[in-house]
Amino acid sequence: MENGNTNYSFLNSDDAIKYFADLDVVLKQGRHIQNYGNDSQLFGFVDDYYDSGLADYYKNIWVVNLVRDSSDNERFYYFDFFEGSRGKFGKDNRYKELEDKKVIFAILLLNLYKEKFFEEKEVEWKELEQIFKESENKSLWKKLLFDKDKDNYTPNEEQRVKDNITGILKDFEKLGWVEIIADTEDIKFEILPSIERISRLYADVIENVESIEKYLSK
Repeated sequence: MENGNTNYSFLNSDDAIKYFADLDVVLKQGRHIQNYGNDSQLFGFVDDYYDSGLADYYKNIWVVNLVRDSSDNERFYYFDFFEGSRGKFGKDNRYKELEDKKVIFAILLLNLYKEKFFEEKEVEWKELEQIFKESENKSLWKKLLFDKDKDNYTPNEEQRVKDNITGILKDFEKLGWVEIIADTEDIKFEILPSIERISRLYADVIENVESIEKYLSK
């Protein structure tokens, strides 16, 4: 079959008919594609055609870098902008910067991911709660999450924090950084390899612990 897509022949493939439109949408929404769950088929498409025109298509048509990255020998793909450019995306699809609070929480998840090097990457609420209330930085975490540092909190205060954390996790799930485990009554999720992206985006913050403590102390 011949058409105008001669420079990007992958667009003529049966795989492109099945997967390209969905892939294009989620990549432009900031999602990280990896060989996991519902993204496995999209990952297979990117993996097969990355060096066969797909990366060049986004570079030349959309002026955006389709990055192949990895963590713990697990590959994943995402969009990054070339220096001095925001690509040719429409306003609604432009990558949104993370709020400061979400950056801090994402760094926490990155650290947990690395600490669980030989373990399953699943995290439950009781593990987070222990960090928030018993860790070395518990006072700062309490101020960040509860707006005050005290020994005990009301059920409403506890629930508000859990709801906020759930909301953050849902946002991270859309980005492909975590997978929420739904068949549980309490918060439980798996941290995915693409959380390593945080170390690329916020290396300056991660390497400067004082800047994190300064933010939390506010």
